[in-house]
Parts: sequence; structure tokens; C-alpha cells
Amino acid sequence: MNKKLKETAKIVFFFLLALAFIWWFVNKLSPQELKEMMDSFKNASYFWFILAVVINTFSHYIRALRWRLLIKPLGYNIGRFSTFFAIMSCYLTNLAVPRLGEIVRTTMVSSKNKIPFDKTFGTVITERAIDTLLFGLIFIVAFFCEYDIFKDYILSNLDIDTAKYTKLLVIACIGVALICILVLVFRKAVSKNSFFGKIKDFFVGILQGMKTVFQLEKPLLFIFYSVFIWFLWIFGTWVLFKAMQDTFNLNFMQALTVTVLGAIGPMITPGGIGIYPAIFSKVLEVYSINKTVGYALGWLSWLVSQVSPILLGPCGFIIFAKRKKDKNYDTGD
Repeated sequence: MNKKLKETAKIVFFFLLALAFIWWFVNKLSPQELKEMMDSFKNASYFWFILAVVINTFSHYIRALRWRLLIKPLGYNIGRFSTFFAIMSCYLTNLAVPRLGEIVRTTMVSSKNKIPFDKTFGTVITERAIDTLLFGLIFIVAFFCEYDIFKDYILSNLDIDTAKYTKLLVIACIGVALICILVLVFRKAVSKNSFFGKIKDFFVGILQGMKTVFQLEKPLLFIFYSVFIWFLWIFGTWVLFKAMQDTFNLNFMQALTVTVLGAIGPMITPGGIGIYPAIFSKVLEVYSINKTVGYALGWLSWLVSQVSPILLGPCGFIIFAKRKKDKNYDTGD
């Protein structure tokens, strides 16, 4: 098989793989959920929906720029669109297999730019840690600004078994402590074993990737990108409110509350399938929005978050199927 034919076969394979992820994702939806998705379009303004999709896609591009800042201290100056399409493929993969997307995007960027996988993966872990920290901060802000809304929502919708989660936390802490003790006791034997040596080197590489957050050339730009991503998500929700007459007059603070509580959905099911529209509807119900309207808008909001990965994710698979090393598109940040 000549080189050109082999390259074409590889592109076709990855394109089919991307289609398989889309099929897997859609196949998990029930007929009722598919019907509700279609119904959500009937009474909505396409202008506001498309604008929300553009804002959501732009937030992914900002995420790509932020990721580049984390990779740069490793000594690699990669292209903006490489990180962007890798992230699109990541989200597409996550629709089918939760969290596998992080491995996919790390593999794509690492192999294309000859960066050690462990170091690149370390930057992804850092990204997620920062996003979690920001989510916590924004959640606290929303909680105090809309305390009554949060109280009503939590009391009427959440039934948390405190004892169960406390027990799980204690077991996890004991497990981590035992692992640390075993490592300390057998550290000499472990250090001499080549297999464990490779594992150690892998985690050292991850740690090096995580440390890049303390080696940023432009830390203020990194902070701006991190906050701006969340702003775009909230702004996108507010824009989507305009798509329906019943929610047209809801304000930015209400969009903040809906976005923060809605973010819980993807933590429970892949991409928030099924549960996201329900959470969206329940929160809007507290704002005296009809349950049916809230549920339809919830499906619309969920679709906004899925459009760009479904349309652009396959492009990422095709682009990274080529062996050619990433070109440096940078002229400065």
C-alpha cells in the first residue's frame, strides 16, 4: 500500500470512528427524548438559538487558547486550531464514552507534536482542576446572590444521604493513606523495579505538566481566559432565554443560576443526556416559568452545547489522522 493510499485509508477510518461516536450518542436517546428535542425547535427563535451556538463554540476556542498557554512552558508552541479541533473531538468522544475524550485530545496533540503524553495529560488535569475551582467559586456567588432560589430548589429536588457520602469519604481517605504507607515502606524495592520505575516516570511527567500553571509566561491572560469561558457559558444561556417569549425577560443573574445548577447534569450522565433538560426546567419553575416551556428550553440549551462537537468533532479526527507535524501558527498571544 503506497503512502498516499495509506493516508487516505487512515482519514476514512477516523471519519468513520467519529460517525460511530455520533451514532452511539444518538442511539442512547429514547424515542420520547428525540421527540422532545424536535418539539423544542417548533416554538423557538432560530436567530437566538444560532447565536447561542456561536457563543458556545467561541467558548471552546477560548478554552483552546488557554490550553496552549499551559502547554507552552513544556517547550512547545503549537497551533491554535490544533488545540481547538482536539477539544472538539474530545467533546464528541465524551458524548459516547465519558472522560475518554480527555485521553483522545491528549493523544492527538501529543502524537502530532511529539510531546510526551504524560506531560500533556498533566496540563489537562490542571485545566480540569482550575475549572472545578472556578465552578465552586461561581456556585458560591450564585448561591448568595440567589439564596432563596437555591434553598427552594435544593429542598424540593435533592435528597442527599449525608451518612452514606461521609462513609465513602472516610473509606477513600483510608485507602489513600494505606497506599502512601505502602509506598514509603517499600520505596527501595519499588525504585529498583523497572516496571514500577516506568510508572513513577509517568506520574513524574504528569506532575511536570501540572506544574506549568506556575510557569506561565502570561498568568493574567490565563486567568482572563478561565473567567471568560464561564462568562460565555452564562451569556449563552441568557441569549437562549430570548429564543422563547415566556423567558425573554429573564435577566443575567437568573442565567447565572440556571447555568450553575445545569452544570450538575453532565456530572451525572454523559453530556447531561436526559437530566440536563429536567434540571433546567426545575430551576426555571422556581422563576414561575411553565414546566413545559422550561423543559423545551432545557432541550434547546442542551442541543446548543452539542452542535459544535457533533459538527466539528469529526473534522478534528480527520485533521489529526494526518502524520504531518503541527505547524506553528503563532504570531503571539
